[in-house]
Amino acid sequence: MMRAMRLLAVCLLATVLGCAPVRPYEREYLSLRPMRPEAEKTEDHFRAHWQGSREGSAGGFGAAGGGCGCN
Repeated sequence: MMRAMRLLAVCLLATVLGCAPVRPYEREYLSLRPMRPEAEKTEDHFRAHWQGSREGSAGGFGAAGGGCGCN
């Protein structure tokens, strides 16, 4: 029981310490290209091409199923 309470306290502490207020002048850094997931479209396209070349197959990204026809 004591171990569970310690674990809960550590998790709660980590959660609280992970939250920080963002000042208006710091928001410009959060809006930079590396901070946006959609900025990785070129990288995602390259990775899809790389994996297709490596495995000899294409497609299968972002959809369910393994290519065998069974969803």
